[in-house]
Amino acid sequence: MPEPKEGEVVVKATFISVDPYMRGRMTAAKSYVAGFEIDKPLAGGVAGIVVDSKADSLQKGDAVVGFMGWAKYQAVPAKSLRKVDAKTIPMEKHLSSAQYSGLSSWLPIKYIGMPKKGEVAFVNAAAGAVGSCACQLLQIQGLTVVGCAGSPEKIKWLEGLGIKAFNYKDGKFKDLLKKHCPNGIDVAFDNVGGEQMEAILENMNNFGRVICCGMISQYNLKPEDMYGVKNMFHIIKKRLKLQGFIMTDFSAEQKGEAVKELVAWISQKKLITTETVVEGFEKIPEAFAGLFTGKNLGKMLVKV
Repeated sequence: MPEPKEGEVVVKATFISVDPYMRGRMTAAKSYVAGFEIDKPLAGGVAGIVVDSKADSLQKGDAVVGFMGWAKYQAVPAKSLRKVDAKTIPMEKHLSSAQYSGLSSWLPIKYIGMPKKGEVAFVNAAAGAVGSCACQLLQIQGLTVVGCAGSPEKIKWLEGLGIKAFNYKDGKFKDLLKKHCPNGIDVAFDNVGGEQMEAILENMNNFGRVICCGMISQYNLKPEDMYGVKNMFHIIKKRLKLQGFIMTDFSAEQKGEAVKELVAWISQKKLITTETVVEGFEKIPEAFAGLFTGKNLGKMLVKV
């Protein structure tokens, strides 16, 4: 076990998050986040318990979340961690719906989507970590929400949350989307990109807002094999707002306020999420690969 320096704590990991964006850190291609370094631990969201401290702000036994290496024990600056109350909501929620998944859905919905009560929203990859949060957060704002996923089990789970859901494997996606959104879409939350983005643009209403969160359908493709969206003219014709984001776009104040809102909704059972938990530190690669084959319902976590 490492020894903490002044201002540091040693954290014993309890849950480690694996996320699709990490795929982009495994190539030499320039991206919005630096690539992983050879011969150094990969890093991501980690929840854990402080087991040693040389910092006034955190004590032994405190529950924390933060961006850390994939390691069972590690010494990190206390200022890089957020202390959480594991009695209010379970520890895994602090790493998923009250942190990375929740923030990655609520902040862009709030500041990019600008939802209005009575509008229609569409979310793809709706049973995933971010998608399932986005669906419910849009519902909380008073929107009618349509989502899609890739298995009967996922559709059933979404319908249990009150989401109007369909299986994108049941036919041509553009036909299914039109069928399930007959009055068009005002706010779209896109996690998939490619052919699905093309269908979304075709079904958007005038002055609609498209939140570009991810493009999981394209991550494992070579640049020359990526899908080229052919109907971008809809952006002009319908006066659409199409915007991507990364988490550093939002201020510490915005994130802090959002975390408080998310924790409250989780506590009130207005935001109900699930996690797919893979047990064993050595299973991290298996859990990560499962993200790209639909093995997860909700957030994919590894229990250490």
